[in-house]
Amino acid sequence: MIIRISQVNLGCSDMKNYSKGFTLVELLVVISILALLLSILMPALGMARERAQSTICIANLRQIGFAVQLYANDYSQFFPPAYESSTDTHWWGQKTPTGIDHQKSFTWSYLTSTLKRNGLFECPSQKLGTYKFQGKPDNMPDGPKWITSTYGYNGYYLTPAKTSGWATMIGNRPWQRSQTVIHPAQVFVFADTMLDRDPGAGSAIENCALLDPPQLFMSGSWQKNDYPTTSFRHNLRTNGYFADGHAQSTPLPASSAYRARQVISSVGHDNDCYVPDWRSWVTGRRPRQ
Repeated sequence: MIIRISQVNLGCSDMKNYSKGFTLVELLVVISILALLLSILMPALGMARERAQSTICIANLRQIGFAVQLYANDYSQFFPPAYESSTDTHWWGQKTPTGIDHQKSFTWSYLTSTLKRNGLFECPSQKLGTYKFQGKPDNMPDGPKWITSTYGYNGYYLTPAKTSGWATMIGNRPWQRSQTVIHPAQVFVFADTMLDRDPGAGSAIENCALLDPPQLFMSGSWQKNDYPTTSFRHNLRTNGYFADGHAQSTPLPASSAYRARQVISSVGHDNDCYVPDWRSWVTGRRPRQ
């Protein structure tokens, strides 16, 4: 038996039924669905990017902290100075009229990383151009040669006699060694930092390479620090390197107040994570809040 299949030819009038395009309503529905999907995905993508930046930040802090440990091993376990006034040398380098000479830093021989855009001394969540350079003369143009660090060193406790700005008030405190730190697992050596000298005003925030506690010792008592420097720029968390050699992320305390333009505050309302022996400095006097 032979079965014949007839070919069906479609005319132009019939093809019109098969080439029908989107209507305006359908197009708007598709656009709305895509917009909804993007609104759902964008926060997730932003959080993933921030987690990646936070991971790089912690890795940076580990490398800087390891260099400090190597320095201590060579200098009777003493932490490196935060500042040497006679040569205007800081832990991150020496300030010159034309820029920062990082090779003059106290840790250069242990960590030969230059100060540069996206370098080891800058947190990836605090990009160059988002802050004013610490210590740059006003008559000098901005540029990478003025980068110091967006990580702060806890010189207030570790090397008080060699800490810029506070030596006159706390210079009599002992220079710490790695084995003399009380509760080393909770005491910062480095952490994310930033400084807002005039919150709410038009002046830019600036980087600060010193990590200051929430209370400062002035006139014989502890008084509230009106200009904290701990930056919680990683989704309300700060990254830090601690005196026992570990690095971790620490959340902003729920009740903490912070600067309006950026989350700058302190870990806790007392000095335990910064100056662990602060209660023994003065007896019989309550801290002033």
